[in-house]
Amino acid sequence: MPKTMISARVDSELNQSLEQLAASSRRSKAFLIAEALEDYIGRQKWLKERLDSAIKEADESDQYVDHADMMAWLQSWGKSNELPPPIAKRRGQT
Repeated sequence: MPKTMISARVDSELNQSLEQLAASSRRSKAFLIAEALEDYIGRQKWLKERLDSAIKEADESDQYVDHADMMAWLQSWGKSNELPPPIAKRRGQT
């Protein structure tokens, strides 16, 4: 596959870390950047596919958990009055 040149601005601390890693791994900065981008993009694509699938599944389901109920439960975690998990409701049910 043909290679394409790209450029990015990074802070000097990140550049220094990259240079140190390149030296210790005997790889070029370009190699490490390409490897990091490939890994990042792969994880983002996987996440997007999973989210799209979950959204489709939720849209096709007749059950849901109310956002306010979920937030109240999450905010109670680790507290002495921790709430039980919210119960799913059927669409059209209040």
